[in-house]
Amino acid sequence: MATEQMTPETTEHLTPEMQKQQGEEQPEVQPQAELQGQEQAQQEAQPAEQPAGVGSALAGTLQQQIAQALQPVLRDIQQQMAQSVRQQMEQELEPVRQELHQQIDQALEPVRQELRKQIDQALEPMRQELQKQVDQVLQQEVESAVGALFR
Repeated sequence: MATEQMTPETTEHLTPEMQKQQGEEQPEVQPQAELQGQEQAQQEAQPAEQPAGVGSALAGTLQQQIAQALQPVLRDIQQQMAQSVRQQMEQELEPVRQELHQQIDQALEPVRQELRKQIDQALEPMRQELQKQVDQVLQQEVESAVGALFR
């Protein structure tokens, strides 16, 4: 059955049943036209006849050249991503580091105080001995100076 494309102006005069029938017939025409266009595009896209294997050799060479050309770009992208990940990790870890340092300082403070106390206790006898020696030397110097005055 030959169907003509109906425009909106020509379908105005049709009954609703005729319009429905017309709408059902049109989809058949459109897919056929699309198929014909696709077949024509495929035929045009096919290269002229080539000896067997030439196409696959060219494709392999082309793939190799593309891969070689992309290597520096991929390496740069990988380095940028690694740097970005490192920076993000550093940013995320900084508050944790600060908190750990604070906790360590708090935990070590009693140990520091105890060490200072032990050091002071250990040094006290040496301080006393040094003070005693300084006092003796000063006493001798004073006695010597006084003795020289009265001679």
